[in-house]
Amino acid sequence: QTLISAVVSRFHDVPFLAWDLINEPSFSKHLWQTRPNGDPIELAAWNAWLSARYPDRKKLAALWNVPPNSVSETIALPIEDEFSPRGMYVGVNSLRLYDYFLFTQESFAKWARTMRDAIRASGSQQLVTIGQDEGGIQDRLSPAFWGASVDFTTNHSWWQNDYILWDSLAAKQPGEAMLIQETGLQRELNIDEVSRRNPENEAALLERKIASSFIQGSGAIEWLWNTNSDMTESNETPIGAVRTDYTEKPEANLMRAFAQFAPSLTEHLRGPQLPPIAIITSQAAQYSVMADFQLEAQRRAVRALAYSVHLPAYMIAENQIEKLGSPKLAILPSPQALGEAAWSALLKYVEAGGNLLITGPVDRDEHWQIVLRAAGIGIAAHTEPLVYHNATLRLGGRTIALDFGQAQQNSLDSLRFDDASTLKDIPHGKGWIFWTAYPVELSERLESTADLYSYVASRLNISPMFTSRTPVPPGILIFPTALEDSMLYVLVSDSADNATIQVRDNTTGADLAMTLPAEHAAIAVISKKDKKIIARYGFAP
Repeated sequence: QTLISAVVSRFHDVPFLAWDLINEPSFSKHLWQTRPNGDPIELAAWNAWLSARYPDRKKLAALWNVPPNSVSETIALPIEDEFSPRGMYVGVNSLRLYDYFLFTQESFAKWARTMRDAIRASGSQQLVTIGQDEGGIQDRLSPAFWGASVDFTTNHSWWQNDYILWDSLAAKQPGEAMLIQETGLQRELNIDEVSRRNPENEAALLERKIASSFIQGSGAIEWLWNTNSDMTESNETPIGAVRTDYTEKPEANLMRAFAQFAPSLTEHLRGPQLPPIAIITSQAAQYSVMADFQLEAQRRAVRALAYSVHLPAYMIAENQIEKLGSPKLAILPSPQALGEAAWSALLKYVEAGGNLLITGPVDRDEHWQIVLRAAGIGIAAHTEPLVYHNATLRLGGRTIALDFGQAQQNSLDSLRFDDASTLKDIPHGKGWIFWTAYPVELSERLESTADLYSYVASRLNISPMFTSRTPVPPGILIFPTALEDSMLYVLVSDSADNATIQVRDNTTGADLAMTLPAEHAAIAVISKKDKKIIARYGFAP
């Protein structure tokens, strides 16, 4: 605080300056992963946090499934074996990992608030943020926790190249701006140490990242303009639009094109409306040794909705559930587990008239204790191990095939409805709960997830915001956002083939027609008043 206050007090009136409290933080000295330091200070803080959260140590022992005398005094920090999905085979269980992850999140959020308060006390009203990367929306320090302590959240989209849209949606927090604060291309090598991507391919990927950053976000910053030849990481040395000999990569012209487009877009980025569908993330599962399944369920839910069914969505983390709002449909994708507070909030949302789709069981809480949630709302069913490759999901008169691989068979549960159905639709208060027997998103068939979402959406009269005159080819994202005075369309190609796009915006009646080049992106702003395109990137008038 002394250091920050000294610097901020000197520069607190400088315009166009923001304070980034820390770059790509991990909780401890173990970079890029959440693991304990193991020092006395952390141990004391961990025990103080536990005492405040669980004053009844017998109850804590039951939640962790350990002998009461093991938690009677100082409780050790988790050991490495507890972070392994197979820790139970070597004499430890992983039930306290959720609490350790929560301890790290709350401790860091408290630090961020303290630093922000120090900045404000020094007279600065400049923006404050934290420059987190993709680990924050996975298993490290999450904007879902520290977002309340900053003026805007961020993400650094580097490696999740097949999940660029998920990158933005997961980092976006309700009511706050989100910036892809750092993005670009790190070098990928073949085994002969030759780069896999050529400069044109790299520029195309960067274009997709920047265009996608305007989906529920405030844009992107490329890292960086001039390459840094002093970097010691070989995958980072080539990053940049201008090489050390001052020759330019194709991405330099790409950035110039975005710079020319930006002024025509900026004045319209006001009053964005939330999409009609929300995707709920289970932190009970994400902050456990089952994290990979939950993350994959989120990613596949986003891709099935946005790319296949052409329905936009936003994401809400479990600890932010009170900010869910009133979507027409909330999807809880393959949760396996969920905290009781989030479950209660979702039931209240349905009782008030909302609609909830749950895929697979959710009969475990954040400590993987059994809680009979299906039975609690009158569904005759029981949870059982998913130990088969093939299953079928019956949607009205259709039958949808599901395939589950070895990893799913080793770890996941499914539901068995007593009446042998595979999809239940249950009235609850003023709304409906749709509940499938299987964790559909974790099937190896993405089209099955899309079929389910399309079926439920049609039952609720949720339809795309545009009409396509020709079928939208596979791998093409068309993501509309309703703004205060306009409609923003972001188009992204994840396809190897050029795509013919011929769509009509249902709000304005304006047409979008173009050939979207393979692996590229385009953006259009349509005026609600004039009912025509008033700003465009990536395609000709």
